[in-house]
Amino acid sequence: MFGRDPFSEIEKMMMEMFMTPFGASRMTYKIGGGTSIEVSGKGFMPITVIEGDEHVKVIAMLPGVNKEDIVLNAVGDTLEIRAKRQPLMITESERIIYSEIPEDEEIYRTIKLPATVKEENASAKFENGMLIATLPKAEKSIKKGINIE
Repeated sequence: MFGRDPFSEIEKMMMEMFMTPFGASRMTYKIGGGTSIEVSGKGFMPITVIEGDEHVKVIAMLPGVNKEDIVLNAVGDTLEIRAKRQPLMITESERIIYSEIPEDEEIYRTIKLPATVKEENASAKFENGMLIATLPKAEKSIKKGINIE
């Protein structure tokens, strides 16, 4: 399909609804069983949060970001991802006529996780523009079966 994207106006309205005065957004997502996660931040960084029995995994798409420009912090039940996107490399004889890639932008997400995690045992890898952080749950957060006598 060519021409105008019919969903662009809807996306624009959704972003305006969730924007705070400082250009950051905050959303709360409810998960079954009364659990919820809060995600706030600024800039283009789609994320996915996956909860396992013994860990929480966060996947963030960071196109145009170098590994050295990512800061990842975890404390208790909160994960913070900060990154800086570098400007596109174009020559003097080139000009950008259309781009959906934000340039020279600082982006971040603060995610209130569904469980407390062991920060010291967390691991992360960054490959092909995708950051995958695996955070083991703290002992008190691990779901354990209870024997019935």
